[in-house]
Amino acid sequence: MSISATAFRWLDILEAEFDKTFVDLDLLLGEIDEDQIEITGDGRAKLGILSSCFAQLVHKTQTISQANAKLEAQLLDAQAEIINIKADRQALEQQSNDTLALLHTSQLECQILKTNSEIEGADVIR
Repeated sequence: MSISATAFRWLDILEAEFDKTFVDLDLLLGEIDEDQIEITGDGRAKLGILSSCFAQLVHKTQTISQANAKLEAQLLDAQAEIINIKADRQALEQQSNDTLALLHTSQLECQILKTNSEIEGADVIR
């Protein structure tokens, strides 16, 4: 599993836990006596602020995770391209070595033929 997929999974789990805890806390605030309604109102206001902050944090985290996922995909593409380039380079190096060996063989054959013709030419001169 990629790092980005893991980050999205963690984020989903944390968001679900936050939502469950938020609802539980809101229900708990609803159970407070009527004579302490001020505490309930303040508590719910603070829960609203907390929820807003958490939503912003989740949004920013998702944005970063999406950017990371794109970068991860680009990295995988670059790695695949590097592998292909290395394979092409090795094939070209092998072809170059084969061509160089063929050149050396041809030069050696030319040298042998030249030497043989010089020897035959010397026999004719004598």
